[in-house]
Amino acid sequence: MLKVELTKNYAGVTIYGDYNDLDFLYESISYLIDGDPSSDEEYTMQNHLYGFLYDVRHAYQGDREAILVDNYLQDFKRKWLEIRKKDVTEHNVYFCFNYLLPDIFLDMVLIKYFIRKVDKKVNDVYNPYINMVNYFYSLVLHSIENILTEIKFNKIKKGLLESVVTDSIFIPQWFENISINYSKMTKKQREKEFMHIMDAIYSYGDYEDYLKMKIDVEKLCKEKNCSLDDLHYEDYPEEIEW
Repeated sequence: MLKVELTKNYAGVTIYGDYNDLDFLYESISYLIDGDPSSDEEYTMQNHLYGFLYDVRHAYQGDREAILVDNYLQDFKRKWLEIRKKDVTEHNVYFCFNYLLPDIFLDMVLIKYFIRKVDKKVNDVYNPYINMVNYFYSLVLHSIENILTEIKFNKIKKGLLESVVTDSIFIPQWFENISINYSKMTKKQREKEFMHIMDAIYSYGDYEDYLKMKIDVEKLCKEKNCSLDDLHYEDYPEEIEW
């Protein structure tokens, strides 16, 4: 089963799962965001989610980290099931990787955008891909519950439920700067700034600085004859104190 834990210094979450867990998470998100984008901004939104999927795929391929988890197959159970001892071990392998908190919450907001598009066509409460993503959302939310007051935690849940991405005004640089700045903070700074950061993700369109950045970025893209995805203000640090 999937498992999500907050990292020691609140930089992000560690996402765990066996091969099938992570493969189905990958398949579910891929299904939801698949298709030709209807705008350049939607293309950029897809690209951000492909970044997350890149990490998921490399995790279950064994390119990140792994832990051993007890499979609880006791000897008497093994014999009862007629499984030969040489065919099993005492542990299962869980693959895992770290992912920054601002990025995972942005991704959850973006996936909601694509779910709305798919759900209008499918309208199926039993859609396994949508349900898998909702399950993943609950794991991420549960991972941060203990560092927040009940009021703040409910606000985070409500914000995720009500947040809406408008592809016509979406630019990635705003969110990239948030994540880079967050990655450089100390644990205390992250704890202090967390609610402000979530608001800047959930309600980005309400920020005058965001709208100004959008104008500046689009002007720069025109001057350089490049796409939104080609512009980066700063690089992520090589080492993050997870």
